[in-house]
Amino acid sequence: MENKNNSKKLDLKELFFIVISKWYIFAAVLAVCVLASMIYSYFIVTPLYDSTGKLYIMNKSSDTINSSDLSVSSYLTRDYENLIVDRAVLDEVSDELNDKYSYSQLKSAVSVFNPENTRFIEITVRTPIAADSKKIVDLICEISQEKIVELLGIDQVTIVRTGDIASSPSVPNIRGNLLKGIFAAVVIYILVICAIYFLNDKINGPEEVEKFLEISVLGNIPYNQTKSKSKIK
Repeated sequence: MENKNNSKKLDLKELFFIVISKWYIFAAVLAVCVLASMIYSYFIVTPLYDSTGKLYIMNKSSDTINSSDLSVSSYLTRDYENLIVDRAVLDEVSDELNDKYSYSQLKSAVSVFNPENTRFIEITVRTPIAADSKKIVDLICEISQEKIVELLGIDQVTIVRTGDIASSPSVPNIRGNLLKGIFAAVVIYILVICAIYFLNDKINGPEEVEKFLEISVLGNIPYNQTKSKSKIK
Protein backbone atom coordinates (compact mmCIF):
# COMPACT_ATOMS: atom_id res chain seq x y z
CA MET A 1 0.00 0.00 0.00
CA GLU A 2 1.39 3.39 -0.98
CA ASN A 3 2.05 6.03 1.68
CA LYS A 4 -0.02 9.07 0.96
CA ASN A 5 0.74 12.62 2.02
CA ASN A 6 -2.10 13.50 4.38
CA SER A 7 -0.62 16.75 5.64
CA LYS A 8 -3.01 19.67 5.58
CA LYS A 9 -2.25 22.28 2.95
CA LEU A 10 -2.75 25.98 3.52
CA ASP A 11 -6.14 27.19 2.32
CA LEU A 12 -6.22 30.99 2.54
CA LYS A 13 -9.98 31.12 2.08
CA GLU A 14 -10.59 28.72 4.94
CA LEU A 15 -7.99 30.46 7.10
CA PHE A 16 -9.65 33.84 6.47
CA PHE A 17 -13.02 32.38 7.44
CA ILE A 18 -11.57 31.14 10.73
CA VAL A 19 -10.03 34.55 11.43
CA ILE A 20 -13.42 36.24 10.92
CA SER A 21 -15.52 33.63 12.72
CA LYS A 22 -13.25 33.55 15.81
CA TRP A 23 -13.36 37.33 16.35
CA TYR A 24 -14.49 36.82 19.95
CA ILE A 25 -11.16 35.17 20.75
CA PHE A 26 -9.33 38.24 19.49
CA ALA A 27 -11.63 40.51 21.51
CA ALA A 28 -10.88 38.54 24.67
CA VAL A 29 -7.11 38.44 24.06
CA LEU A 30 -7.07 42.16 23.20
CA ALA A 31 -8.94 43.04 26.39
CA VAL A 32 -6.52 41.01 28.51
CA CYS A 33 -3.40 42.48 26.86
CA VAL A 34 -4.66 46.08 27.07
CA LEU A 35 -5.66 45.59 30.70
CA ALA A 36 -2.24 44.09 31.47
CA SER A 37 -0.45 47.03 29.82
CA MET A 38 -2.53 49.54 31.80
CA ILE A 39 -1.93 47.72 35.10
CA TYR A 40 1.79 47.64 34.32
CA SER A 41 1.86 51.34 33.41
CA TYR A 42 -0.20 52.67 36.30
CA PHE A 43 0.50 50.29 39.18
CA ILE A 44 3.81 48.47 38.64
CA VAL A 45 6.26 50.88 36.99
CA THR A 46 7.65 53.71 39.11
CA PRO A 47 7.09 57.05 37.32
CA LEU A 48 10.38 58.75 36.34
CA TYR A 49 10.85 62.40 35.42
CA ASP A 50 13.42 63.85 33.02
CA SER A 51 15.19 67.18 33.22
CA THR A 52 17.74 68.31 30.62
CA GLY A 53 20.50 70.91 30.72
CA LYS A 54 22.80 71.98 27.90
CA LEU A 55 26.46 73.04 27.77
CA TYR A 56 28.36 74.76 24.97
CA ILE A 57 32.06 73.93 24.87
CA MET A 58 34.69 76.08 23.14
CA ASN A 59 38.18 74.65 22.85
CA LYS A 60 39.55 77.99 21.58
CA SER A 61 39.00 81.61 22.53
CA SER A 62 37.38 82.32 19.19
CA ASP A 63 33.89 82.94 17.93
CA THR A 64 34.55 81.27 14.58
CA ILE A 65 34.16 77.56 13.95
CA ASN A 66 35.97 75.74 11.18
CA SER A 67 36.00 72.11 10.08
CA SER A 68 39.14 71.42 12.11
CA ASP A 69 37.45 72.67 15.27
CA LEU A 70 34.42 70.47 14.63
CA SER A 71 36.69 67.46 14.08
CA VAL A 72 38.49 68.07 17.37
CA SER A 73 35.16 68.70 19.10
CA SER A 74 33.79 65.36 17.88
CA TYR A 75 36.96 63.59 18.94
CA LEU A 76 36.80 65.06 22.45
CA THR A 77 33.10 64.33 22.97
CA ARG A 78 33.79 61.03 24.68
CA ASP A 79 36.22 62.76 27.01
CA TYR A 80 33.50 65.20 28.04
CA GLU A 81 30.95 62.44 28.48
CA ASN A 82 33.31 60.34 30.59
CA LEU A 83 34.17 63.29 32.81
CA ILE A 84 30.53 64.29 33.33
CA VAL A 85 29.65 60.83 34.71
CA ASP A 86 32.95 60.42 36.55
CA ARG A 87 33.35 60.54 40.31
CA ALA A 88 35.17 63.86 39.92
CA VAL A 89 31.78 65.39 39.10
CA LEU A 90 29.17 63.07 40.58
CA ASP A 91 30.79 62.77 44.01
CA GLU A 92 30.56 66.55 44.37
CA VAL A 93 26.95 66.44 43.24
CA SER A 94 26.23 63.78 45.86
CA ASP A 95 27.87 65.95 48.53
CA GLU A 96 25.75 68.94 47.51
CA LEU A 97 22.65 66.76 47.88
CA ASN A 98 23.76 65.62 51.36
CA ASP A 99 24.25 62.06 50.05
CA LYS A 100 20.59 61.67 49.12
CA TYR A 101 21.80 59.95 45.94
CA SER A 102 24.93 57.80 45.83
CA TYR A 103 27.48 57.89 43.03
CA SER A 104 26.09 54.70 41.46
CA GLN A 105 22.51 56.03 41.61
CA LEU A 106 23.55 59.29 39.99
CA LYS A 107 25.53 57.54 37.28
CA SER A 108 22.57 55.34 36.34
CA ALA A 109 20.28 58.39 36.31
CA VAL A 110 22.48 60.52 34.01
CA SER A 111 22.69 60.31 30.23
CA VAL A 112 24.86 62.51 28.02
CA PHE A 113 24.20 63.32 24.35
CA ASN A 114 26.22 65.28 21.82
CA PRO A 115 24.33 66.33 18.65
CA GLU A 116 26.43 65.44 15.62
CA ASN A 117 28.92 68.06 14.41
CA THR A 118 28.18 70.47 17.26
CA ARG A 119 29.87 71.61 20.44
CA PHE A 120 26.72 71.22 22.47
CA ILE A 121 26.48 68.64 25.25
CA GLU A 122 23.00 67.73 26.49
CA ILE A 123 22.78 66.25 29.98
CA THR A 124 19.57 64.49 31.02
CA VAL A 125 18.78 63.27 34.53
CA ARG A 126 15.94 60.84 35.24
CA THR A 127 14.70 60.27 38.80
CA PRO A 128 11.37 59.46 40.52
CA ILE A 129 11.08 63.09 41.73
CA ALA A 130 10.76 65.88 39.16
CA ALA A 131 12.33 68.52 41.44
CA ASP A 132 15.31 66.26 42.14
CA SER A 133 15.91 65.72 38.41
CA LYS A 134 16.11 69.49 37.87
CA LYS A 135 18.33 70.09 40.89
CA ILE A 136 20.74 67.30 39.94
CA VAL A 137 21.07 68.35 36.31
CA ASP A 138 21.71 71.95 37.35
CA LEU A 139 24.44 70.85 39.75
CA ILE A 140 26.02 68.59 37.11
CA CYS A 141 26.07 71.47 34.62
CA GLU A 142 27.72 73.81 37.12
CA ILE A 143 30.32 71.33 38.36
CA SER A 144 31.03 69.97 34.86
CA GLN A 145 31.57 73.52 33.65
CA GLU A 146 34.35 73.95 36.20
CA LYS A 147 35.88 70.48 35.79
CA ILE A 148 36.04 70.55 31.99
CA VAL A 149 37.94 73.85 32.08
CA GLU A 150 40.16 72.72 34.96
CA LEU A 151 40.96 69.13 33.95
CA LEU A 152 40.66 69.14 30.16
CA GLY A 153 42.15 72.57 29.48
CA ILE A 154 39.11 73.89 27.63
CA ASP A 155 39.03 77.68 27.37
CA GLN A 156 35.30 78.23 27.70
CA VAL A 157 32.26 76.21 28.80
CA THR A 158 28.89 77.96 28.81
CA ILE A 159 25.67 76.74 30.41
CA VAL A 160 23.17 77.32 27.63
CA ARG A 161 20.16 75.97 29.46
CA THR A 162 19.45 74.70 32.94
CA GLY A 163 16.93 72.00 33.70
CA ASP A 164 13.22 72.42 34.23
CA ILE A 165 10.67 70.63 36.40
CA ALA A 166 8.76 68.11 34.29
CA SER A 167 4.98 68.27 34.53
CA SER A 168 4.51 64.66 33.43
CA PRO A 169 6.66 61.53 33.73
CA SER A 170 8.81 60.25 30.89
CA VAL A 171 8.40 56.70 32.20
CA PRO A 172 6.15 54.84 31.84
CA ASN A 173 5.34 55.50 28.20
CA ILE A 174 1.61 54.76 28.47
CA ARG A 175 0.92 55.14 24.76
CA GLY A 176 3.90 52.96 23.85
CA ASN A 177 2.89 50.28 26.35
CA LEU A 178 -0.67 50.33 24.98
CA LEU A 179 0.63 49.82 21.42
CA LYS A 180 2.81 46.96 22.65
CA GLY A 181 -0.24 45.39 24.30
CA ILE A 182 -2.23 45.62 21.05
CA PHE A 183 0.68 44.15 19.08
CA ALA A 184 0.99 41.29 21.58
CA ALA A 185 -2.76 40.60 21.23
CA VAL A 186 -2.43 40.41 17.43
CA VAL A 187 0.54 38.02 17.66
CA ILE A 188 -1.23 35.77 20.20
CA TYR A 189 -4.39 35.72 18.06
CA ILE A 190 -2.42 34.73 14.97
CA LEU A 191 -0.79 31.87 16.88
CA VAL A 192 -4.17 30.72 18.20
CA ILE A 193 -5.71 30.79 14.71
CA CYS A 194 -2.76 28.86 13.26
CA ALA A 195 -3.13 26.26 16.00
CA ILE A 196 -6.86 25.92 15.36
CA TYR A 197 -6.30 25.61 11.61
CA PHE A 198 -3.40 23.17 11.51
CA LEU A 199 -4.44 21.00 14.46
CA ASN A 200 -7.99 20.55 13.22
CA ASP A 201 -8.10 17.08 11.62
CA LYS A 202 -11.90 16.79 11.51
CA ILE A 203 -13.40 15.60 8.21
CA ASN A 204 -16.35 17.76 7.18
CA GLY A 205 -17.88 16.03 4.20
CA PRO A 206 -17.03 13.74 1.28
CA GLU A 207 -15.06 16.44 -0.51
CA GLU A 208 -12.52 16.55 2.34
CA VAL A 209 -12.30 12.74 2.37
CA GLU A 210 -11.20 12.80 -1.25
CA LYS A 211 -9.00 15.85 -0.68
CA PHE A 212 -7.04 14.69 2.37
CA LEU A 213 -7.29 10.87 2.28
CA GLU A 214 -7.18 10.62 -1.52
CA ILE A 215 -9.81 7.88 -1.65
CA SER A 216 -13.14 7.83 -3.43
CA VAL A 217 -16.42 8.01 -1.51
CA LEU A 218 -18.83 5.24 -2.54
CA GLY A 219 -21.78 6.52 -0.51
CA ASN A 220 -22.82 8.23 2.68
CA ILE A 221 -25.40 7.66 5.42
CA PRO A 222 -27.49 10.76 6.18
CA TYR A 223 -27.75 11.81 9.79
CA ASN A 224 -31.35 11.64 11.12
CA GLN A 225 -31.50 14.38 13.72
CA THR A 226 -35.16 13.69 14.66
CA LYS A 227 -34.50 10.02 15.35
CA SER A 228 -31.42 10.87 17.38
CA LYS A 229 -33.44 13.20 19.59
CA SER A 230 -36.17 10.59 20.15
CA LYS A 231 -33.58 8.10 21.37
CA ILE A 232 -32.27 10.58 23.85
CA LYS A 233 -35.79 11.05 25.29
